[in-house]
Amino acid sequence: SAMAAEDFRSVLLRQLKLRTRKEDRPFSEIIRSHNKLCESFDSMNSKIRKLELDCTKLREENLELSRRGSGDGTASVADREKTFRLQEELTQLHRKKGENAEKIVEMTKEVKEKEERIRNLAVQLQEVRSEKKLVEIQADSFKQGLEDVEKANQVLKDEQQALQLTCSFQEDTLKKLRDDNRDLVERWMLQKAKDADSVNKKNEEEAKRLSTRSNAENSEETSNHQSVCYSAVIPSVATQKFDAHDGEVVAVKFSTSGRLLATGGSDRKVKLWEIAGGQQLEKGVLLGSNAGITSAEFDLQEKLLLGSSNDHSARVWGVTDMRCRHALTGHSNKVMTAKFLGDATRVVTGSHDRTLKVWDLRSKSCVKTIFAGSSCNDLVISDGAGACIISGHFDKRIRFWDIRADASANEISLQGKVTSLDLSPDRTLLLSSSRDDTLKLIDLRMNQVTGTFSADGFKVGVDYTRACFSPDGEYVAAGSQDGSLFVWRTQTAKLEKTVREHSSCIVACTWHPSGSMMVSCDRTKKCVFWSDR
Repeated sequence: SAMAAEDFRSVLLRQLKLRTRKEDRPFSEIIRSHNKLCESFDSMNSKIRKLELDCTKLREENLELSRRGSGDGTASVADREKTFRLQEELTQLHRKKGENAEKIVEMTKEVKEKEERIRNLAVQLQEVRSEKKLVEIQADSFKQGLEDVEKANQVLKDEQQALQLTCSFQEDTLKKLRDDNRDLVERWMLQKAKDADSVNKKNEEEAKRLSTRSNAENSEETSNHQSVCYSAVIPSVATQKFDAHDGEVVAVKFSTSGRLLATGGSDRKVKLWEIAGGQQLEKGVLLGSNAGITSAEFDLQEKLLLGSSNDHSARVWGVTDMRCRHALTGHSNKVMTAKFLGDATRVVTGSHDRTLKVWDLRSKSCVKTIFAGSSCNDLVISDGAGACIISGHFDKRIRFWDIRADASANEISLQGKVTSLDLSPDRTLLLSSSRDDTLKLIDLRMNQVTGTFSADGFKVGVDYTRACFSPDGEYVAAGSQDGSLFVWRTQTAKLEKTVREHSSCIVACTWHPSGSMMVSCDRTKKCVFWSDR
């Protein structure tokens, strides 16, 4: 690098000297011409002075001769000839003097032109010298920059060597970790195989035990899995308040018969509670999710529970054995809702990746992806066959889908981001909750908004606040940001009741299928059971 810097300075100095010689050459020629003109001018001035002296002498001699001639009365022929000759010479001298004067004028003009050119060339020379000085300054700057770059380059080389050493050490560590991981995976697989054999053996025993009871259960299934609601209560009194999860409680849902309650929380767990006599008893915990639970749903036979999660997936657990039967992975963002589609063999999920996905649990695969165009926060199934889906989105729209087609059949625009959807028991009315702090009642027969529920102090607290119908369809309810629970009458949109027991924002609420009680959950672990007395 030092040799390169020396070569650079030598080349630059040589180019500057070459340019100086090239630009000084015209000035040298002009100066020599000017000097010759000045010498010629001085020579002509000397000749002119000499001629003037000669002319003066001739005048004096002529005057003397004239004086002599007038004195003698007669002039010699020789004197007259000499006088005539001298007069001719004087005439020639005057002529030559005039020519010399003209030449002097011309030479003076040329001298002035040369001086002007010299001045211009001097200005140019000064500019060239200034440019030369700037170039020298730039050369010094480049030299300093080159030195800085060389120093920086050396620092980078040192850092590169250090990084290479670190990288080599990390590669060795990674190789060791991979070997350890491979060993752990092999040991884990062996243990899982042993556990699977044990579970399969227990399942076979359980299947034999349950096979003796299958006919009785099938005969009682209809009566056990249906709870008839004659009149839903309006919540007035908090009968139970307990910590359901270690953190935010996001989802709460009763089974069809009302014997079981499922809650989902940010602690990645789904908990099952047995409900008897207005009391709750924890039945078990469903594990497997890698992030917070966002929704929970029982199938009609209460054999399966479907839950969605922030880990970009949904899962299906067995209610009896509490084992994870299916893990539905394929979304690229958190899954906010999941519902059984008609029967317990198909599932539909809605995600923040702006898609809805239909899953076949028999083939354990996604059979259809619907591109909704906006993040989906909730969805409902509007027919028993599971062909029609209604989804609520963050772009303030509710979209209607037929899974047999690829495009949205219809859509309704609201004034806020949609946080939840719920169907009335007769599937003719749709309840939506949105971030404009209102609930909207939509008549699905006309596909238009027929009612709005709002109240002073009611504020939708989060983007996933869930509102619901009562089992008889007479009331709608939703929780507020301040921990209050609001209940309106469906037909008149009149506020019937406001109760408060929570100390933080209520996320979700739901009625018991019989309408005899209600449960709500909040962002600080709590679930509250409500009754009319």
